[in-house]
Parts: sequence; structure tokens; C-alpha cells
Amino acid sequence: MVSHSVKPSHSVKRLSIAKAAPAGRYTVDAAAKALELLTVFSFNERQLSLAELAGRTGIPRATAFRLLSTLEGAGFVVKENGDYRLGIKCFVLGNVAAANLDLRQVAQPHLSALRDVTAETVHLAVLDHWQVVYLERMPSPRPVGFMRSRVGAILPAYCTGLGKVLLANRPEPDVAAWAATQTFKAWTPNTITSRKRFLEELRATRARGYGVDEQEHELGVRCVAAPIRNHQREVVAAISVAGPTERMPRTLVGSETAKAVVAAAQEISVHLGAAQEIAVS
Repeated sequence: MVSHSVKPSHSVKRLSIAKAAPAGRYTVDAAAKALELLTVFSFNERQLSLAELAGRTGIPRATAFRLLSTLEGAGFVVKENGDYRLGIKCFVLGNVAAANLDLRQVAQPHLSALRDVTAETVHLAVLDHWQVVYLERMPSPRPVGFMRSRVGAILPAYCTGLGKVLLANRPEPDVAAWAATQTFKAWTPNTITSRKRFLEELRATRARGYGVDEQEHELGVRCVAAPIRNHQREVVAAISVAGPTERMPRTLVGSETAKAVVAAAQEISVHLGAAQEIAVS
């Protein structure tokens, strides 16, 4: 199941659904607020109180209570010991959405082959509201220790290889405008926290055709990521190989691992209708 629910970083501003909904007579404010309450739940915070939900969303407690009561009646949340958690209806709808993700089905054999070739963990992810959503994860056959990635996880885009690739293929003015509103949290001593350096890194990523993460989100973990394109040459997703620092190539740029990731991404792209590319050296 694909879940859009991992505790958001305080450095990445969570997008308010109510504010993000297109303006117009078809927008229903109550529905937008109810959906916003659902998005507060995460893998790290599976149960939340009314006060916490109201505080995170800015919705008045009385309004939040009425909305949660409606969601509870429809099976979208469950109330236990005064706290709320997601209900079975969310699980059902999540699986319906996952069944429509043809990208996962197309990518899986290529991800499996890439995992076997590199013997490291591989990922498939998309960009959603300037954050990375993990659609697939195939773990390394070797020990990897703790790694924050998991199917359904949402992680910051600015400090991950997958995120850099996806952001690098968005219009730079849009990315620059977004970056100007952010305070980039230093997850590790290697995290790029300067907006100027961040934009330079995206230009370099775009120029070489793939991105790298040099322990910028997790100490001890490095990765290489490459974009997946559809039949219109639009970047719709990205894949990566991640592993412990000591097992990854000393220099990621130009490495055999980087070439393998790019080749696998291009194979997936071809199956999605994109034209064959010349491999990146």
C-alpha cells in the first residue's frame, strides 16, 4: 500500500490541503479540512489526540472534533482511549490507489535486476508537494543497518539523491521560488543548507543526468539516483541504489554503480514509452 504518511520535517513546510486546493465554487472547505486532518498521521505518529490534530492543522478544536466524528462514522479514523488513528477505510483506498500504479509493475523487474547487480538496496520514488514519496523498496541481500526509507515513507527532497533528481527536472524558477520559502534543516554535517549551493547542486545533477547523496540525510548511507521519463519525456519518478558508505564506490560520480542506475532508469523509461537514450558515462 502506498501511504503518504511519514512525520514531516519541521524544516520542510507541510502544505495545507485547504490552502492548496484550487480556488473556485467547487472547493468544499469542510472536505479540505477533513483531508488535512488525515494527512497529519504518520508512521511515527500513528495515534494523535484531538488537541494535537487541531494544533498541527490550525483547525479550531470544535471544528476538528466534528470533522473527526464524521470521519469516524465513515471508517476513515478510529477513536481509542481518547486518541485517533487511521481506520480501515484508508487501508482499502490506499490499496485501490496502489493497484493503479502501473509504474511499480513496470519497474519491479528492473529494480530486482539492479538490486542483484549491485547487491545494495534499491528504491523507486516520486515527488509530491516537494517531498519524496517511496513507492518501492527492495532491500540489499547484505546487512545494511537502519535506513529510514520504506514503502510509503515521505522524506525531504533537498537532501536525498532521489529528491535532487526529481527537483532538478522541475523548472528552475519554480524550484528557486520554493527554496526561497524554506529553511533547510541540517540532518547531517554534509547536508546542503545554503539555497545557493542547493540550486548549484541541482544544476550539476541535471547536467550529469543523475544525482548523488553523500551522507546528506543519513550518516553512513550514500546513494545514486536517476530519473524515469514517460512517453512525453517528462520525469515522472526516480530510482536509486543506496548502501553503507564503506560498500559504495569511493567516488560515486562516474562509478559503475552510477552507470547501472542510469541504465536501469532508462530501461524503465523505454517501457513507459520514452525514446532510448545513450548511456551516461
